[in-house]
Amino acid sequence: MAQQPSPYRQTVIRAGDEVEFFSGELDRHLTDLGGTTEEKRAQVFKLVDSYHAYSRKRADRLRERQPRKPTLRENEMDIDDNETDDLTINFDEEYRKAEEEAQTWDLLRRMLPLEYGQDETSQLKQRTKPSIQSRDQWWNDFMLSDSLAREQKVVLEWLQSSASQGPPVDDIVSHLQESAERGDILAHGWLHTRTKIKLQKSVNGYQGPLDPRAFGFAESHLSSNTLVTQLDPDAITRQARKLETQDDFFERAIWLGCFEMLRRGYSMAEIREWCAVRTELWRAASIAPLPLANPEDEDQPDFDPRSLVLWRRMCFSTARDGGTSDYDRAVYGLLAGDIASVEKVCETWDDLLFAHYNALLRTRFDSYLVKHGGDEAARVAQQFPAFNAVLHHGDPHSVSKRLVTLLETDSRTSTEATRPSKALQGAIVAHELGRYLTNQGLVLAKHANQRSKSNLIPPVDLQVPDDLTHPKYFNLSDHNSLRVLSHVLIIFSTLNRLSETRIISDVRQEAMENIIAAYISYLRLANLEEMIPLYCSKLHGQRVYQALSRNLIHILDNDARRVQISIMNRLGISVSEFVKRQPEVFLSDVNDLLQPCEAKGKFKVLEDGPATLKYGRIVKPDFFGDDEAEDFDQEEGHIICSLEWLMLTDDLFVETCTYVIRAYKYFLKRARLRAARALFQRVPGREIIRRKTGILVGGEEGDGSIEWFAEFAASELPEELLALYGGDKEAVITQVRNMWELECLVKALDSMETLSSLAGLAREDSTNSREMWQHTSKEVRAAKACMQPVLKGWLLETIRPDPDFQALREAYIPETVLALVSSLHFAGATLSRDYLLECMELAAVVAEKSSAVSQEFVKSGRMKELVEAFASCSKALAIFASEKKATSKGTKKIREHGWSRELWSVKP
Repeated sequence: MAQQPSPYRQTVIRAGDEVEFFSGELDRHLTDLGGTTEEKRAQVFKLVDSYHAYSRKRADRLRERQPRKPTLRENEMDIDDNETDDLTINFDEEYRKAEEEAQTWDLLRRMLPLEYGQDETSQLKQRTKPSIQSRDQWWNDFMLSDSLAREQKVVLEWLQSSASQGPPVDDIVSHLQESAERGDILAHGWLHTRTKIKLQKSVNGYQGPLDPRAFGFAESHLSSNTLVTQLDPDAITRQARKLETQDDFFERAIWLGCFEMLRRGYSMAEIREWCAVRTELWRAASIAPLPLANPEDEDQPDFDPRSLVLWRRMCFSTARDGGTSDYDRAVYGLLAGDIASVEKVCETWDDLLFAHYNALLRTRFDSYLVKHGGDEAARVAQQFPAFNAVLHHGDPHSVSKRLVTLLETDSRTSTEATRPSKALQGAIVAHELGRYLTNQGLVLAKHANQRSKSNLIPPVDLQVPDDLTHPKYFNLSDHNSLRVLSHVLIIFSTLNRLSETRIISDVRQEAMENIIAAYISYLRLANLEEMIPLYCSKLHGQRVYQALSRNLIHILDNDARRVQISIMNRLGISVSEFVKRQPEVFLSDVNDLLQPCEAKGKFKVLEDGPATLKYGRIVKPDFFGDDEAEDFDQEEGHIICSLEWLMLTDDLFVETCTYVIRAYKYFLKRARLRAARALFQRVPGREIIRRKTGILVGGEEGDGSIEWFAEFAASELPEELLALYGGDKEAVITQVRNMWELECLVKALDSMETLSSLAGLAREDSTNSREMWQHTSKEVRAAKACMQPVLKGWLLETIRPDPDFQALREAYIPETVLALVSSLHFAGATLSRDYLLECMELAAVVAEKSSAVSQEFVKSGRMKELVEAFASCSKALAIFASEKKATSKGTKKIREHGWSRELWSVKP
């Protein structure tokens, strides 16, 4: 019989190289996690670093392949690039996801050591402040004294790093640079305004600077009464005049570049170099006194806190009341720790979060300098105003959570903030990762159980938040994100387990682990079975074995199964618990213990109508089912496969016998004969005894003998086997007997089905081949042998009362015995009249006073059918015995039993 086909092999899901890499790194870093708690924690941090490095390289490779976006001038050209639009959109989406993944791992590698590492404030007590400190020393002391500042610095650095992965600064300002109409000339300031001023002087013969208040100037300045007359940086604000339109674009390009460099955390050396190329070094000089975008940049040995306190306030004044455009006010707003002036140029979630965190950190440092910088610093702080972001946001310990919530409701960022990848980053920033992962698990369970209950991702007994339908959570089809989430969860859970103070309730853990369960399911669909045990090992409790059971059940090859078992052993997963748990999982799925006996009163293998002289009552051909049809239900196939897994271990004898008996009972109660036949073919009782006890019963493998039970019952049982039954040998034999009796019934029915097909061939053509009659003889002998247990107390001896056994007796004994009588009738009419004599012997056995078989016929009301069947056999024997060929010498068997055909001969 063909094995059950796997329902998972026909799949188009393909996994990328990242799946194998993440699995390999997880195995390498966390499988044998040893050492002290700190050493274990360091291993986890190394794992995060490796994930970040890989995802960063992957995103960089995609960026290098990204199609170059056309410049403004190229867009104005008459070219048709519609055919590349779709390709560009798809590539952009792929790159965006890769970049967001790299950013997520970057954030985790920065935040997790801060949250789970040692408290750096302990180092503060070991430091003695010198009388004169450099700026770096002031900064380091501030960092050591303020844990919230350390966290804000980490988030700022992450935002700067993420921004630095965007397009180059020159590309960002290119559209403004092109509008400045100066070609490739970057230097020499306001070229168009300078040209106009020179032309004005030349036309009117002016010497020295032009005075806008001079008589007639408004009419003579080349039709412009709003143009500046001087070229110093403050001319625009001092004169309240404008630049030429082209130079205004150039000015905005410079300030946009400065903002982007501060936003990306460029060093002062990089900022000066960029400004020097444009002969605008004064802008770098105006930024230099407060380079907190990169706090480790260019130390000042003799640092006076007053200068920094004062400079911040001057920058705040410029950001609020000065400047010529939004971008130069935003630059000074960043330096001052202002929010309002910076928000005007923010476009993304990252930009707005940066604006707030920048303001918070600068405010905290300013407060530290005012507190520890002496009376002069405090006097300066009182004299000039500055924006206090800490006071603006309120409780500093919950500010991160409130900020993330604010960005979800802000119209400028709500769409981006509720994108799943960004929502995950927000949860990490807000220290809400546990809550996010719990909700994500609930979302996956909700999706998985929409149509029917899912066995892989079952519903969780937890109150479902109202916002779970929000798009900020990933769905089951986003396999790449499931990979990221699964590894984030594994890392999160591992760190919490290493921290004794961080305890997650069982129900929340169950909800979170839906993420890993979903990812394991994806690995199965992608045919990556060898990775499944690794991720199952990261689950907790019985879910480890449930996930293994459901995701490995489709493996049919025993060599492949043994590979899985070796992987489990290496990972520390209990193989015995797995193979013991697996049959329970699938039998529970079908509620086998509560399954009523549907076969009772419905199991029929005999055709309606009277018996014929030659063939007796006709047995239905193929009553097991159509050979061309599907073998059996998927649930039934899973039960049999789980028992095959159980056979791969040498122990668990009691469990194996128990589950095999339960499987037989379930199949027979539902009259699922094909499944029952597959069970004795793939998990034969003889092999259970040989494998689990070491007692070598039976003959050659596959000979179909049922004599192995008698050999087992007569054997001396091992002490360890008896110990499993409390030393009760009879209990051992009784349980094995029940398994053997169920197997014999199915084997007998299988042989009788074959005989019914052979009888059909004989009825169609009486001149069949010798091979067919040999096959018929073999099947008759097998049916007779397998029916012996059924005729002698079938399922009457049990360790404990079992109502299912009695139901099976009532369902199967009458119909099976009648089928045996018909099979013997057919054999007696076609092979040897001895089978008719055996049928008469069977009648005597059934008629015995103590016969349990006759009781079942009486109970079922079918005794009349049995009597008519025996009468038909006796009639056939009487007629055939009177024929000439029936007067031949009796066989050895007839002589041994004392039978005589002459008694049945009808003479004229």
